Amino acid sequence: MRLPRRQFVKFLTFGTAVSALGGRFCQQPLMAECSPLPGQKPGSLKIRLEDYPALSQAFGSVRLGINPISGAEPFPNGNFYPILINRDGFGAYYVLDCECKHASCVVPAFDSSEFVIRCPCHGSEYDIDGSVKKGPTLSPLTQYPATNDGQGDLIVQIPCWGFETQLSLAPGGTQSRLRLDFPTFPQVNYEVSFREKAQDAWTLAPFSLTPGGAADQNAYLGNGNPASLYLDHGTPTGCFAVGMKLQEL
Repeated sequence: MRLPRRQFVKFLTFGTAVSALGGRFCQQPLMAECSPLPGQKPGSLKIRLEDYPALSQAFGSVRLGINPISGAEPFPNGNFYPILINRDGFGAYYVLDCECKHASCVVPAFDSSEFVIRCPCHGSEYDIDGSVKKGPTLSPLTQYPATNDGQGDLIVQIPCWGFETQLSLAPGGTQSRLRLDFPTFPQVNYEVSFREKAQDAWTLAPFSLTPGGAADQNAYLGNGNPASLYLDHGTPTGCFAVGMKLQEL
């Protein structure tokens, strides 16, 4: 299923893809996001630039996030701060963490009319690359390495605290019903995707919340507790991936 571009909702894959090949299960690390925990590896986030028209223009800016933002002094409603992708006048891209280094409020997108990122809480100002223009902040926004691959994608390297998934046969089930276990984070929407071959496009995979229930669910809202989802697998090969919804905020 392909989501309409106008919704600005993208599928961001985290954690681990899990596949079933000839009755055996294998795992392949995928992507993760934000601050690292001890022993965890960095991940890569692929942003399709054409999905965000602002990034085709000089001084364009988009703010993408997983958790909603709320409050008079804006903070993420969950564990994830948004990321900010800015394009300068020379075609270079900067990917920034949206946590203001003064009091941890969420900063907005770059204002091309004033050439500034201005924190709504206490007025700290940052340049398009996240450097400090005006206090009270003393530190720049965190910047993540990003590379334009020349094929229309921006590849962002983000230190990760990501999660792992486990795939197994559902207890008491058949070879066609699988159980997918993974930790969740509060207020994060999860989806499961499937592709039969590596070159295939990912498609949404419906699931059940119970071992014997109908696989008719397409989204799962995390609450901070582990999740167990049940999937029907009718092909001899294939790969499942748990993902978080990334949207423009």
